Amino acid sequence: MARRENNIHYIYKIICNITGRWYIGMHSTTNLNDGYMGSGTILRHSIRKHGKENHIKEILEYLPNRELLAIREREIVNKELISDGKCMNLKEGGDGGFMSEEHMMKCSKAGNIAFKEKLINDKEFKENFCLTKSENSKKAMLEGKLIPINKSYDWTGKKQSDETKKLMSESSKGTGTNENNSQYGTCWITKDSVNKKINKEDLDNYLEKNWIKGRFTELKGELIKNSMLTNDDVIKIKQLLNEGILTQIKISEMFNIHRETISKIKRGIIWKSVK
Repeated sequence: MARRENNIHYIYKIICNITGRWYIGMHSTTNLNDGYMGSGTILRHSIRKHGKENHIKEILEYLPNRELLAIREREIVNKELISDGKCMNLKEGGDGGFMSEEHMMKCSKAGNIAFKEKLINDKEFKENFCLTKSENSKKAMLEGKLIPINKSYDWTGKKQSDETKKLMSESSKGTGTNENNSQYGTCWITKDSVNKKINKEDLDNYLEKNWIKGRFTELKGELIKNSMLTNDDVIKIKQLLNEGILTQIKISEMFNIHRETISKIKRGIIWKSVK
């Protein structure tokens, strides 16, 4: 059965009873009672937040065809109208009938500018936009279409093409060297088990204060800053553990440390080099 051609064309206005905000659009249909309630982004957010029952739709005027409908919407939904704080339209009307490719690009650019302004100045729109974006992202992740940024992509069985490797190599040339390197002109120094990065031009000043050039990344035992135990303490603890007379709780109380520390010493997880 052939699809019936739309023969009813009208300009409509939808008003939110809660906020007083409104949206103006155009619609073509074969049935006035098709339940159509607009397609604007902010309007959809408004309906989702306040409910369809709190939005009233009224028909402003009818047009004989789709072309004239688009022209009429363009006349009504202009730059002045969308600048109204109560207006939920994001861009000027007439998308259904671009006069030229140049006109289409201008309308697209105007829509982007209007969107950014709404995002900055309209708190409700920003909240709804962020909520919708979050919901869409969650849905995409559940469907496997989006990979979370904190989850590594599984490259198993996948390889970069030679052409891609070449492009990646060429694009990275000259990066990370000399002034382009984020570590350029800096060095590590150490003092009392503390590691610190400084500018090389300040190195002499630190060396005069008994700092040592270099970085200790595997400090152990009593070299660890704020260590509660010394090597002699650990030797004594191990002796007590071997004797088996005192419980781990009693030993921890003697040295004022947590019982878990005693347990880790016994199992050789920490201080294993001290005998």
